[in-house]
Amino acid sequence: MRVLSIELTDFRNIRSAQVEFGPGVNFIFGPNGQGKTNLVEAVAFLSWLKSFRTSRSADLIRCDEGGGGKSALIGAVLEGRSGRHEVRAEIGRGWRKVVLDSAPVCSARETMSLLPVSCLSPDDPAILEGGPEGRRLLLDRFAAMIEPSRTPLFSMYASLVRERNALLRGGCQDAAMLDAVEANMAQVGAECVSARLGAMFRIGARLPAALASMAGTDLGVCVGYSSRWLEDRPVAGGLDSGREFMSKAASALSCALKSRRSADAQLGFTSVGPHTDDVDVVLQGLRARGHASRGQKKVLMLAWKAAEAAELAAERGAEPILVLDDALADLDQGRQSGVVEFLLGYRGQSFITSAVAQPGVFCGSNVIPALAGRFGPDAVSGVD
Repeated sequence: MRVLSIELTDFRNIRSAQVEFGPGVNFIFGPNGQGKTNLVEAVAFLSWLKSFRTSRSADLIRCDEGGGGKSALIGAVLEGRSGRHEVRAEIGRGWRKVVLDSAPVCSARETMSLLPVSCLSPDDPAILEGGPEGRRLLLDRFAAMIEPSRTPLFSMYASLVRERNALLRGGCQDAAMLDAVEANMAQVGAECVSARLGAMFRIGARLPAALASMAGTDLGVCVGYSSRWLEDRPVAGGLDSGREFMSKAASALSCALKSRRSADAQLGFTSVGPHTDDVDVVLQGLRARGHASRGQKKVLMLAWKAAEAAELAAERGAEPILVLDDALADLDQGRQSGVVEFLLGYRGQSFITSAVAQPGVFCGSNVIPALAGRFGPDAVSGVD
C-alpha cells in the first residue's frame, strides 16, 4: 500500500495543502519550522490514528494569528493490491472521526492493517537514553503492527493497572475484588509480554545486519528483555511454546502482585508487572544508555526501523511505509551515505524530511520543498 496524495486543512501550521507523492522516496526539505514534520505526521496519523508527537488532539488543529478551524482534516488516496481506497480523518479537541471508503472506522486495527507505517521521529533516539517507558513502547508499537488484533492488549493492561491502583489508594478491604482485578492483570499482562518478546526476537534477528549496512561496521548490537518478576524467560531463539510460556508468565505475575499487595498499598501504585519492564539495547558489549554517542543512537534507531520494515515485508509480502523525520541529522558523512543507500534501495514508499541535506542527495526521488505550510510548486512560488 502507498499514499498517492494527501489533502490537509487546518492541520498544525497548514491552512490548506494538497500534495502528490511518488512510489519510492519522497524527500521533503526546507528550513526549520516550515511544516515538514507536520506533513509526515499526517501520513503516519492515517495508520496509527494518533500523532507520534503529542497525545493532545487539540495540538493538531491550526491556531495562529489568522485564526483556525474547530477541527483539522486529513484526506488521502491510497493504492495497493486491493485497489484504491480513500480515507478521511477529522480531528477535534478530544475526538476524531475516521472514514475509510465511506465506512466509519472503529479502531486503529483497521487502518494499521491496511496501511502499516514504521515511523522515526527526531525524539526517538533519546528513547535509548531515557526511562524504560519509551523502549517498551518501541516493542508495543511493533507488536501491534505485526498483529493489529493485539493493539487493544496494551491499553487494556494499562486500564487494569489504573484500576488496581485506585483500589489500593482507596484502602480496598475487599480481597475478592482485588483478586479478580489481579487475575485479569496476570492474564492480559502475560499476553503483553508474549507479544513484546515475539517482537523483540524478530527485531533482534534483523537488527545487526541493518545496522552494519548503515554504520559501515559491525557494532555488536543485541537486544534483551529485562524483568524483575518474570524469571522463566525464553531464550533469544524464539518462543518455543507460546501457551506454555503465557501460562507460566501469568502465574508468575499473579504471585508477584499478591506478594506486593501490602507494599503497593503503602506506595499507592503497582510496582511490579509488564509496565515496569525494560528493553536492554547493547552496542559493542555496553548498554546504549549512557555509552552510545548521539550519532550511534541515531543510526541505531534508523536501523531499528529498517529491521521493522524488513520483518513486516517478510510477514505480509509487502513493504510498509517508512516515515523518517529529520533522518540525516547527527550522522557523519559515511553513515549518511549508508542511510541514503538503504532508502534508495527500499522497495516500499518512504517519507524523509531534512533541513540540512541537499535535494540531490536522493537522486531520482520525489523532491518536495516546504515553506510556511506550503509544499511543492506552491512553496517555491510562494503562492497559496
